[in-house]
Amino acid sequence: MKKVVLVSALLLSLGTAQAAESPRWDRASISYQSVDIDDDDKLTGFAVSGSKLLGEDFFVVGSYGNASDDIEGIEFDFNTLSVGLGYRYSISQSADLFGVVSYEDMEIEVSYQGNSASISDNGYGLRVGVRSMLSEKVELSASLQYVDIADETETDFRVSALYSFTEQFSVGVGYSKAGDVDTLSVSAVYFF
Repeated sequence: MKKVVLVSALLLSLGTAQAAESPRWDRASISYQSVDIDDDDKLTGFAVSGSKLLGEDFFVVGSYGNASDDIEGIEFDFNTLSVGLGYRYSISQSADLFGVVSYEDMEIEVSYQGNSASISDNGYGLRVGVRSMLSEKVELSASLQYVDIADETETDFRVSALYSFTEQFSVGVGYSKAGDVDTLSVSAVYFF
């Protein structure tokens, strides 16, 4: 229900946006992230991501993330990689709908007393969403993503907000939920 309310609020705000520009797609970001698994274990780490327009509407997007923690002497590392091709469609002067098809890779490494083991699998992702400039300085984004890795499927929901201090620099906060995994992030974004 929360997902429906958040997406509805974002879509309703599209009609009231006062911004004269559309969302910017040429950007790079670095984020601090906190990953909560089953409300029991919390991993922290970083993520880097970026996107670049290819012409008017197509764009490439990529991200890499690492989160880790030491839980009762066992060290966990969770790494993700995503590379995709997307398409954006302007629905107003200040909002874009978008879709992305991506290659997804996930690795989990566990270390204990000098011994380690890792599991790595890959698959694909399909994401749809909306990005909207609420003002010249504030952007909101919401998306749903379906991921299929090693015949295991998951759907995640993401929301984020950016505040622009200058033409090139913004800070943002984000939240995503995929099954029993909740992720909070704080980002620094550079537009080029």
